[in-house]
Amino acid sequence: MTYLNNLPTILKHLPEVKGVYYLPFLPSHLEQLTDAQYYFNSKMGKEHTITQITYQSECGPAITAFAYGKPAAVFGCVLMWNGVGEMWSIFSEASRRYPFAMTNVAITFLDICEILFHLHRLQITVKTSDIRAMKWAKYLGFVPEGNMIKYSADKEDFTIMGRT
Repeated sequence: MTYLNNLPTILKHLPEVKGVYYLPFLPSHLEQLTDAQYYFNSKMGKEHTITQITYQSECGPAITAFAYGKPAAVFGCVLMWNGVGEMWSIFSEASRRYPFAMTNVAITFLDICEILFHLHRLQITVKTSDIRAMKWAKYLGFVPEGNMIKYSADKEDFTIMGRT
C-alpha cells in the first residue's frame, strides 16, 4: 500500500484556504456529511454506499477536506493498475459555498496523483443528467468518452470521462 506512504506528500501540497484543512480519509467522516443525501438516497442505501466508499478509499489515496471543522468533501483515487486511476469524490451541500476552494483542491489532488503514481490516464464516471457535475468534470480536464446506460443501482445513465 505505497499510496499510504504518499498521503503526507499529498496533504502537504494541497492549496491553503482560510478555514479549510485536510486529513487522510476515515469512514467516520462520511457519517459527518449529514447533508450529502444525494449519495445516500440511492437504492444501494446509506450503509452500502459508505461500505463501497470505504472500500474505494482502501484502493488508493483518499483525503477529506474540512471547512470550519466539518467535513465538506472527500476526494479519492482508485489505483486500478499501473498508470491508470479512477477519481471519485463526495461533496456535502455545504461545500457548494466554497466552489473555488473545492475546485482548486480537486485540480491539485488530480495533478499530485498523476505525478506521484505515474498515471498516464485518469477516469471518472459522472451521472449524465447532473449538468453541474458534467460541467465541473469538463473544467477539471475530463473528456466524455462514452455513455454507460443504466449504470447505477437506480438504473441511471452515467458518462465515463477520461483525462490523459
